[in-house]
Order: sequence, then C-alpha cells, then structure tokens
Amino acid sequence: MKKSCAIAYVTILESFRRKDPYVVIILGFAIVLGAGLFNYFGVKGLDKFVKDVGFTVTNVLVIVICVATAARQLPSEIANRTLYPLLAKPVSRTAVFLGKYLGVGIMASAVVLVFSVELLVLFAVLGISVGGVFFQAVYLRVLSVWFITAMVLCLSLVLTPGANVTVSLLLCLAMQTFANTIVTVHSELTGVSLRATEIIYWVVPHLELFDLSKKVIHGWPLVPWWVILAMTLYGATYSGVFLVLGCTRFCRIAL
Repeated sequence: MKKSCAIAYVTILESFRRKDPYVVIILGFAIVLGAGLFNYFGVKGLDKFVKDVGFTVTNVLVIVICVATAARQLPSEIANRTLYPLLAKPVSRTAVFLGKYLGVGIMASAVVLVFSVELLVLFAVLGISVGGVFFQAVYLRVLSVWFITAMVLCLSLVLTPGANVTVSLLLCLAMQTFANTIVTVHSELTGVSLRATEIIYWVVPHLELFDLSKKVIHGWPLVPWWVILAMTLYGATYSGVFLVLGCTRFCRIAL
C-alpha cells in the first residue's frame, strides 16, 4: 500500500505540474462569476439560474479534467518508457495501477472541493442560500469521480488516449441521460427489446444518481442517510469492478 501511495503522490504532483487543475478551476470560476454578475447588477430573482450554472459548469469541468487526466496516465508511462524502471524495482503492476487510481482520484476530488468552496463564497457574496443538501451533492460528486477514474483507467489499457477521452466522455454523457431515455420509451417496447432494455437498465451504471444539483437548486431538504449509504456502496461496487478488470488487464499486457 505504501508503494501505491508513493505512486499516487507522484501522480498528483505531475497533474499539478501540468497546470490542468488550475486552468479548469479558473475557467469554471470565471463562468460562474459571469452568471453571478446578473444578480449583482440588479437582475433579481435569478438565484436558481446562478446555482444551475454553477453546478452545471462544475459537473462538466470536473468530468473533463478527470477523464483527460486518467486517460493519459498509463499510456504516457508506457510510451515514455518511464514505467520500466519502476517495474524493475520491487513494485507490482497492481501497485502501479492502484497508485495511478489513487493519484487521479485524489486530484479530481480536490478539484471538486475547490469548486465547491468557490461556489459557497460566490453564493454568500450574492446572498444566495443553500441547504445541507449542498454538502451531500458535493460528497456524491466526489464519489462519482472515483468511479469515473476507475472506468477511464481500465479503458486506457485497450484504447489510445485520444479515443479513450472521446469514448469516456460519451459514456459519461450516456450514463447521465440513459435512465431518463429508458423510462421514456419503456412503455413503447415489447418482447425481446423490452427484456433487453430492462437488463441493460439494471446492469449499466447510472451516473445521474450521483447528481443532486437539481435538489440544491430547488431547495430540497436533506436526502435520507440510507440513500447516501446506498449510493456509496453503489459507487464502490462499480469502481471495484473496473479496478479488478483494469488490474487483470494490466498484469497480462505485454510491455
């Protein structure tokens, strides 16, 4: 575990050396601040609009930075041949894979937390109130980036970095909207197509379940604790599946 933590530390330093998180955080803050200026200059009644823009920008940019960072980890190590000296030491491939996972997950979680602090400060300045469900939304967003990181790292072993970024972003979009689409067309399906759709519905991960932004925007009360616990187990299960698949593939791949 110490070796994986050391690799995670190097991964975090490398991510911040590339300045990707800084660019995303500054860009996101600029966009959200622009939305907040409507309220500042006297356009009243836009509290929900500002919160909607804030959460939408945060969610999109966090997914982008998470996918882009995770997609290049292992392929760049292999292409630059920096992985070989590491594996020549008493470090297993599993430790390397888990170290990369921890590093990207911690970095993406830090970006989520920074975005959340920025939103809280902006809302406080504009006099926009948020309830306790805001913090639950932040927790589930952090949970989602760990799941996305596991998925992207797994796909990075079978796809090129560019293809992985494209496919992963499309998968995130599909997982975000898939459930609503199935619910809409469910009543129109019959026979084999209905059964196949139901199986896919229950097997494919639902990224939209981690998004509580609409509840924050409309001032909903706290989500019951058992729902948060269930989502934690849900995210951990799918993350574990991708981690097992990724580790298995990484241990078998010829370098």
